[in-house]
Amino acid sequence: MILRRLPRAGDASWTFGCGLSAVVALTCAAAGTFFDIHLVARAQVHCQGDLSSGEKFAEVFWLLSRFVVVPAVAVLSAIAALPLQLLARLPPLAGRVWPVPVLVALSVTVSVAGPVAMVLYDVATEGTPGDCVLPWWPSWLPS
Repeated sequence: MILRRLPRAGDASWTFGCGLSAVVALTCAAAGTFFDIHLVARAQVHCQGDLSSGEKFAEVFWLLSRFVVVPAVAVLSAIAALPLQLLARLPPLAGRVWPVPVLVALSVTVSVAGPVAMVLYDVATEGTPGDCVLPWWPSWLPS
């Protein structure tokens, strides 16, 4: 007779936490790439007007790099958020209910923070050449 370990309730929450991190990473990778490209293009058109063919050709390489960089940042942010899921399994917190929603909220926040910071950085550096300030750019962010 083989003794098998039955899944425990903690295993389900760990799986949910890892699955949630994966879903957030995929969503941030797709949405972050779209928003990054869209916002930088709008900012460049606002600041520079119509781009010449040479500038458009140079932007194609930057655009293709965003399809690699933003998903990589999203995955790294999700990996950085996984230790928060491990905290809920530590012995002092394992039997309690209150840490789980708090740690899940922190995990989602950490997972989203990387792609959001990447989009803001790209809009501030690539989208606004020179002293151009966008009308929709918040005054508390550097331009």
